[in-house]
Amino acid sequence: MKFFKLLEPFKIGELQLRNRTVMPAMHMGAAENGFVTEQLIEFYRIRAASRVGLIIIGGIGVSKLGTGGPTMVSLSDDKYIPGMRKLVDSIHNEGAKVIAQLYHAGGYAFSKLIGEQSVSSSAVYSRFTHEIPHELSIEEIQDVQERIVQAATRAEKAGFDGIEVLSSAGYLIDQFLSPVKNKRTDRYGGQTLEERMTFPLELVHKLKKNVGHKMIIGCRFSGDDFVPGSNTYLEKKKVAIAYEKEGIQFFNVTGGWHETRVPQIPMDTPKGTFTYLAKEIKSVVSAPVFASNRINTPELAENLLQDFYCDAVCFGRSLIADPDFVLKIEQNKIREIRTCIGCNQGCFDNVFKMQFVRCAINPLAGYELKYKTPKKADFQKKVMIIGGGPAGMEAALTATKLGHKVSLYEKDNKLGGQIKVGSVPQGREELNNIIDYYQNQFKILHISYKTGINITPEIILEENPDIIFFATGVHFKIPKIEGIDGSLNCDIHFADEALAGNCLIGKKVVVVGASATGVETALWVAKKGAMNPEVARFLAFYKGLSIENAMKRTFRGDREVYLLEYLPKIGTSIGKSTKWIFLDEIKMLDINVISNIEVTKFAGNTVYFKDRSEINNGQFKNVNSISDVDTFILATGVTSNRDLANSYKKLFLQKSNEKKIPEMKFIGDSRKVGTILDAIKDGFKAALKLGKV
Repeated sequence: MKFFKLLEPFKIGELQLRNRTVMPAMHMGAAENGFVTEQLIEFYRIRAASRVGLIIIGGIGVSKLGTGGPTMVSLSDDKYIPGMRKLVDSIHNEGAKVIAQLYHAGGYAFSKLIGEQSVSSSAVYSRFTHEIPHELSIEEIQDVQERIVQAATRAEKAGFDGIEVLSSAGYLIDQFLSPVKNKRTDRYGGQTLEERMTFPLELVHKLKKNVGHKMIIGCRFSGDDFVPGSNTYLEKKKVAIAYEKEGIQFFNVTGGWHETRVPQIPMDTPKGTFTYLAKEIKSVVSAPVFASNRINTPELAENLLQDFYCDAVCFGRSLIADPDFVLKIEQNKIREIRTCIGCNQGCFDNVFKMQFVRCAINPLAGYELKYKTPKKADFQKKVMIIGGGPAGMEAALTATKLGHKVSLYEKDNKLGGQIKVGSVPQGREELNNIIDYYQNQFKILHISYKTGINITPEIILEENPDIIFFATGVHFKIPKIEGIDGSLNCDIHFADEALAGNCLIGKKVVVVGASATGVETALWVAKKGAMNPEVARFLAFYKGLSIENAMKRTFRGDREVYLLEYLPKIGTSIGKSTKWIFLDEIKMLDINVISNIEVTKFAGNTVYFKDRSEINNGQFKNVNSISDVDTFILATGVTSNRDLANSYKKLFLQKSNEKKIPEMKFIGDSRKVGTILDAIKDGFKAALKLGKV
């Protein structure tokens, strides 16, 4: 595909950009008490050097009351200017432009982080913080505006090319715009949208007066709040018109609030879902419009530009996953891009933990200063890697780049390990991007790998490597439950068997175990048999079915699904940023959840269990059951698989004259059961140590 629009020069007012790519503001969790760190500087410098057109830094705190905590960068005081100047200079030196996003959380600030009650347009309970903020007085409102203006002045002194007003995500400005939050009766409130626009319009006016002659002023803009009773895209179009009249020079359009129940950015959200919001805003303003959220391929971005959705495209997590994203587009190396999969494991889940942002598929993200560019090893080693899952593949790639001779073996007919079955459920298909990336890298770098090979201790002995990486994955846990071995005529299968299509899924299904795997498997079973969306569109378009009827048929199949869990709550291993989405889906698809129970027996078509909350003097009161079950699926956990390593060690001691066993390393799940992030980081770090000879 030719990129006619994405790579062409672009102007915002008088600010010239080298292309139409934007790295939007993302809380990186890298500041120290508001100060810029060397790690943060290196993180952004690398992205700027790789040809990004515009980088937006933020959110940048403007006051203690509005900040997101000590790991968020700040311009609330002059003392922060020197560090910001160093960050800005490092970006400018690489040819990119840089804008400061000025952040005030309002009622979205957590009292435990700021040390006092948060503030907002009105004292209305926040579903995000689960707190009630203090209602700002008129004097306090003017003080907030003044602090934002002061921060803008500091941004100008630090050398920023512009500022971005934060009018999105449910933060302070949205709290003034929304009838759900703004219950005021003075000039900053009222029944009409025009009345509720007073605060942001006054703010933009003051910013324009103080810094507008020195730098551009744009805004991060929620195209729709996606909160019942709040502003929709129709109201937001009116707000955009008013903003532009007051002096806003670009609109960086995103989706809804943090408290919306409409998923905005996880993997399950189709790519480009919310780009229509940018198109709606573009239809009523002449200022440049940026499209955001779940845009992770250059092809999608180019089409959005060609089809008049926007004037520039934001790549946030895509540039965390691959800092060379834009450079690879320019060099026509599209297949070499590490494509963001939207998993949130290292980025947004870490934000909730108040930790520096990482990336599940890019082990260098967040470690740019620590590792820099790994140097080649002084001595080449013969490296044998057994297991072609994410840990094994990353180890093979990194070890090869360091100059070692690598051979990778995988017993299945395809690389990928657990990714292969993990990508089966609807909305998880992008996990396959990981496999595609490594296979393409192996081809480019001529990395030797063999699939369909069942490695034995004898083969390892014959290979005689200098070091062996065991990436042999997991064993499934089988609880001690009567009949779980199928001896009482039960049709029982592991979740991996079911997802791989290696067993028949009946009409009534019981999934035992409601951690991440169990939850995703139950959802997959419930959706199995739903109408293909393309078929639904065809039938609706030609009026074979009503639009409502056709859409409803795409939601779920006809199976009755039960999800059983020993713990009181389900989904305990799922990351905070996505857990609520899975739980909402469980309810919406009418999956029967029975938690805090102990399964005691599988017999025939029946599973028996006891309610753990009904224990009295160590005894269960009642035994419950689910009968007429067609298929039982086990998702009862996994343990590290070290069988091959143990067998090899034993054989080596028996047959070798050497007293010292060759170096052996366990990586990925075979070392410690974890996430994709854990596995890839494990493979990377293990291979990196090979260079330290």
